[in-house]
Amino acid sequence: MDLKVTRVLPRLTWLALAAAVGTVSLGWALPSVAHAEPKAGGTLTAFTSGYRSLNPAVQSGSATGMPGSQIFAGLVQVADNYEIKPYLAKAWVVSDDQLTVTFTLMDAARFHDGVPITSEDVKFSLETTAANHPFGKAMFGAVTGVDTPDASTVVFHLAKPVPGLLLSLQPLLMPIIPKHIYGDGEELKKHPRNMENVVGSGPFKVEENNPAERLVLVRNDDFFIEGRPYLDRIVFPVVKDPLTRVLMLEKGEIDLAPFSGIRPNDAERLESADGVKITTEGYGAIGYIHYLELNLRDKPFSDRKVREALAHAIDTSFLAKVIFGGRTVPGTGPLHTGNPFYSADVPSYAPDMEQAAALLDEAGYPVGANGERFAFTLDVPSWAMQAHVPMAEYIQAKLATLNIKVHLRRAPDFGTWVKRIANWDYEATMNGSFNYPDPTIGVHRHFACDNIRNVIWSNTEAYCDPAMDEMLSSAAVETDFAKRKAIYADIQRKAVEDLVFIDMPQDFTATVYSEKVGNRPNTPFGALAPWHEVYLTD
Repeated sequence: MDLKVTRVLPRLTWLALAAAVGTVSLGWALPSVAHAEPKAGGTLTAFTSGYRSLNPAVQSGSATGMPGSQIFAGLVQVADNYEIKPYLAKAWVVSDDQLTVTFTLMDAARFHDGVPITSEDVKFSLETTAANHPFGKAMFGAVTGVDTPDASTVVFHLAKPVPGLLLSLQPLLMPIIPKHIYGDGEELKKHPRNMENVVGSGPFKVEENNPAERLVLVRNDDFFIEGRPYLDRIVFPVVKDPLTRVLMLEKGEIDLAPFSGIRPNDAERLESADGVKITTEGYGAIGYIHYLELNLRDKPFSDRKVREALAHAIDTSFLAKVIFGGRTVPGTGPLHTGNPFYSADVPSYAPDMEQAAALLDEAGYPVGANGERFAFTLDVPSWAMQAHVPMAEYIQAKLATLNIKVHLRRAPDFGTWVKRIANWDYEATMNGSFNYPDPTIGVHRHFACDNIRNVIWSNTEAYCDPAMDEMLSSAAVETDFAKRKAIYADIQRKAVEDLVFIDMPQDFTATVYSEKVGNRPNTPFGALAPWHEVYLTD
């Protein structure tokens, strides 16, 4: 494919600066580690720990996003260095005032059922995602309208500049879904076609979907990129037990395990296995951070002095070294250290048990006649247990030395934990979330006053400060990178000063893979991007 297109992107995004203007070849290779000349064919075995939906338009997270980005295409894809490249959109033009973006779609692209993909499907997909995705409002709240002058042209109208818009138009965050299927009036989040007879627009089609056992995707022979994908089939067996996963990886029964959930000692074990490789690359855009979330509505955690006491009591450097084996670093605020807007200029709360005790006394929580200052329940999610459980047990033991009694409540399943947190029926919980490279997508949701909702991974802790809201609003529309970074430095500083969360170590997120896997997903979004360039050497 040697087609040339012109893309004009005058300062719309701080990403893709190298591709902002000029002539760009529609080269479809995902920059990654290749062994030799790619070859077609073969079945790649990955894994899933479980999923509730295959439609990324209504469900966030890696469990849906990993297979979903194979089943559905997006307007663009994100390559190395956050360069925005064509996908279903072969070209786009931004108006001088940055309030209109016009996309031209690929010729002859079709859904898996053979129906042509048109501008009406793009409009429907954006409106659907905006209304149903957990980040829909943050990503597309500034879109005031979508025009479809012809089948291959779609025009987005914006109320204000949106620096991170293009990042939101990849399949992980805005998959192009068929209007002729999902536009039947059924509730999108509960639509049966999110799991049954799924029809997508991406490089792979669903052949078998048994959520209790496995998901099987097969090559889409009618994919709009000629000669792709390379693989014939991707199999995702359901493997919930981390130890079973490690054993399968050792035996070569899993070829590619992104978001592997392995512990540091598992990593040491697998690094010595024949033909097995481990990498922490491919997560740059994810920025997975851990934190202790406190319900700020009621005492004791509505009192900042109590939160500061906890911050002084919890030694995150110790956790990074012991629980994560020194393979990660302590978190310092709401942004991951790999985020382009990260700032280290934030307050720090050094481990100091005497200071913690004094703050609790000042806050009116002395040791009572029963030998306790107060007690609370700490919820422990059923996901990422290799991190959450030991961190929760450490917090329980550490706070006991301050005469705070912590009851651990382990969720039996994901749904139970989600219901408790989303309904604000909790006192404290271990938690974690993806940053995403543009903070409007992954960070604003936790701090905006208008995002205090009964939705998981929103502002469930009920933090609200008009000064923070003003900074968030300014950062959302600032198109100058340096100015925007300065605003986010202020946001990080304030979040840590206010102790919205108690920061835990950043996650040790690793991909385990067989050395026979070529073009391993290695861009900033890694395995949450399309795998149409992945191949097997034998």
